[in-house]
Amino acid sequence: MRGLRLAGALSALALLLAAAPPAQAGAGTGAAAGAPRWETRWNPSPWRDGVNAFEALEDDRRGSHPEGQPHVYVQGNAWRFDAHLEDRDGSDRMRNEVRGMRAADGRALEMRKDETWRISYQMYIPDTLDATTSFTHIWQLKTSDIGTPVAQVSLPVVNGVPKIAARYWTLEDNKSHNFATADLEPIQNTWVGVTIELKSADDGYMRWVLRDGSRTIVDQKVEGIDLWWTPEQYNRPKWGIYRSIRSAGLQETYLLVRNLKAEQLGPATPPVQLPPPDRSPGTYEAERVGNVWEGAAEPAYCAVCSGGRKVILIGGNIYDYTVVRGVLSETTGTRQMTVHALVDGSQTYAVSVNGGDAIQVPMSGTKDTVTTVTVPVNLVAGVNTIRFYSHTARSPELDKIVIK
Repeated sequence: MRGLRLAGALSALALLLAAAPPAQAGAGTGAAAGAPRWETRWNPSPWRDGVNAFEALEDDRRGSHPEGQPHVYVQGNAWRFDAHLEDRDGSDRMRNEVRGMRAADGRALEMRKDETWRISYQMYIPDTLDATTSFTHIWQLKTSDIGTPVAQVSLPVVNGVPKIAARYWTLEDNKSHNFATADLEPIQNTWVGVTIELKSADDGYMRWVLRDGSRTIVDQKVEGIDLWWTPEQYNRPKWGIYRSIRSAGLQETYLLVRNLKAEQLGPATPPVQLPPPDRSPGTYEAERVGNVWEGAAEPAYCAVCSGGRKVILIGGNIYDYTVVRGVLSETTGTRQMTVHALVDGSQTYAVSVNGGDAIQVPMSGTKDTVTTVTVPVNLVAGVNTIRFYSHTARSPELDKIVIK
């Protein structure tokens, strides 16, 4: 009976993630009675909310420049993003960003399928934040389970001229497509307004407006583009500086953002109702509060997982890992640990208990089915921590562990 209830709850989760109220592109405040209207969902304040206005902070997540922290912080009435020459997010790039939007009640705001959103803000680009021959992004739209961005605002060099550009990506060939550009130099060292309107849909659209005071520099829209790539996760915006270090002439620089606002066309979507976590003796969910998700690792939705969530992006380097904390044992000795995970073919965890030597835990399976493997682990009496990682390749997506 419990299994049937859980299956029903997970089915409801999948349906809810796929459903959203219908949106009408281009509707606005002056729309006819009964038509959807723009409703404010997010309007954070730097002094009141600080960096808690965002779902997560990516402030030198690789720990490359700790003496330079914080790289993301409040300055006056704006959020500031610093970029130093020492900063690294991998061998060939640096990243200091925030991701997602967090409401006053602490809930993450999710841009779901077929929803239409309008994001507006002001930004200040100093002349030290240059356009580059390799990539420099100052806004992105991403989903947590796919590395390729959905859309961006970037600072490219086009035919030798520094530009600011709005672009969308196509997933099948992993390519970007500029649909609107403007010269960068005239808008540096001054506050400019940005509006990004988009529909998260298989047949979506994106509109980018750039204004200098009352003067409109760009107002361009592209339609019939795919802005929805994932069956379970959601789109979320990112602000900050993410750039390659391979362009010549890079300078230490910063970006300022203020007056952030997000509006949704139509009524607010109800929060996703997740099934309860597994509270059986010896069971520890990967997304449990108090666990550690370092680097890119983070909880994400999972229709087939216990509790409706999993932890993704574990392994592949020394930075992306997760630690299950608070694992209890009444005695010191060897116990059996069953790992529940979603596996893409053949993948392996390195598992370290209480900082000890790692054991290798290979798994084989598919991304849409929970696979299990049982291995012995040495626990101490009391509280233990178990770290899941890999320095060489991505590991499976972790659902939970069970200790017997």
